[in-house]
Amino acid sequence: MITSQYLLLLPLIVLIYTQLRLDRTRHALLILVAAIIFLASGIYDLVIISLLLSITWFGIRISEKKLSSKKIYLIALIALEITPLLIYKFLKLGWFHEALAEELSLDQLSSLIPPLGLSILTFQAISYTVDRFQNKIHQTDFFEFLVYMTFFPHLVAGPILKASEFIPQLNTKRVVSESDLNDGIWRIFCGLFKKLVLADLLAKTAIDPVFLDSGAFSSLEILIALYAYTIQIYLDFSAYTDVVIGSALLLGYKIPENFNQPYRVHSIAEYWRRWHMSLSNWVMHYVYFPLGGSRGVGLVVYRNVFICILLLAIWHGITINFILYGTCHATAVCINRWARKQEWWIQLFNQHPVVLSITCWLLVFNFIVFSRILFRNPDLESALNFIDNIQNSDLSGSPRFSLIFWLALCGGCVICFINMKMINTVRNLFNQLPYFAKGLLFALILMAAAYLSSGDLLNFIYRNF
Repeated sequence: MITSQYLLLLPLIVLIYTQLRLDRTRHALLILVAAIIFLASGIYDLVIISLLLSITWFGIRISEKKLSSKKIYLIALIALEITPLLIYKFLKLGWFHEALAEELSLDQLSSLIPPLGLSILTFQAISYTVDRFQNKIHQTDFFEFLVYMTFFPHLVAGPILKASEFIPQLNTKRVVSESDLNDGIWRIFCGLFKKLVLADLLAKTAIDPVFLDSGAFSSLEILIALYAYTIQIYLDFSAYTDVVIGSALLLGYKIPENFNQPYRVHSIAEYWRRWHMSLSNWVMHYVYFPLGGSRGVGLVVYRNVFICILLLAIWHGITINFILYGTCHATAVCINRWARKQEWWIQLFNQHPVVLSITCWLLVFNFIVFSRILFRNPDLESALNFIDNIQNSDLSGSPRFSLIFWLALCGGCVICFINMKMINTVRNLFNQLPYFAKGLLFALILMAAAYLSSGDLLNFIYRNF
């Protein structure tokens, strides 16, 4: 979990880790740090996580006893692994939550929040189980299993680590190169800048007030806040990923990217290939391919696509808003898949490639923006009120947002749409700075954030899921 304490302790953890010579002691340190993080979030969380780890580890050990019905056993084991997460997801259902609120105290109700990292660990447990059944990974020892499952930098919101990609790294001694060190510091710097200087300011100065009471704002202000929220959620989640990837690099580990400029796409299918990539890849490997992937005939392929996109959406919560959000996106992906196979589309694209590319980008980006109404509002009634206030607001005039908001929004747009060549140029300039200069930049970011923002500066959005 990334907190201010995490950022202060990370250099110490890296220093101790690099001084240890034996892989076993290094692995023990990583496990110890994860255990402390789980324990700090509550003994109850530690018990639930331990239960999940035990189900996966002992379930795999039993499977190696040459069971006759391997496939049935695999399905049963996955069902057991996913049960704790499903229970918590259903506890967050609106009517169920309201009923519990009448019976439980506030403290008891808050204990129903899923344990730290439960979603990520559940996905990784299934990855480990399936990859082990398919012999994509060798028989690991318990220490390797625990390091893979509880690798502390990414516990809250990923990226999701595939067992077949991460566990092989545990079998070779990790050497932190100068390149890893420079790139790790760069990624952490980027993450803090996106989160503290841009995303939090956008939320505080416009997004949160508008979504809290959209009726108090004009149609133009609501629309601006909606577009700003689309920028904010990318900045916030990609910031977390940057800090995670940077932390892993400081320990010598490579973990997958989670975003690849998702707002520069020209189709909604491409958007889902670039947004939360580790989750999309997980669903593709462990749901889409087992369903038959694109090998099916006729509507079967569209069924497979629809199911997978819907799952990506309702992972955030089993609510009517997320179901509708997923349905809209799944339908759009299916329409996109159908249209691009049509002869008229191919001819049109060949005749007007530039015009069609610009048109597609505009359609896709605005579809993403307006579907965020379902994503951001807590229930369908709030979403409908939000839409109604866009259409029927009696207020008018110039937007009343502060200069800081507009500066943060411009900075966020630059980060969302800048090309990779310019990003690499800035990164190379940053890496050439001496370490004291990099430390000064970190200090400036933290001081600016402390001055401009308030509250919990590291309350990442995706912790809620």
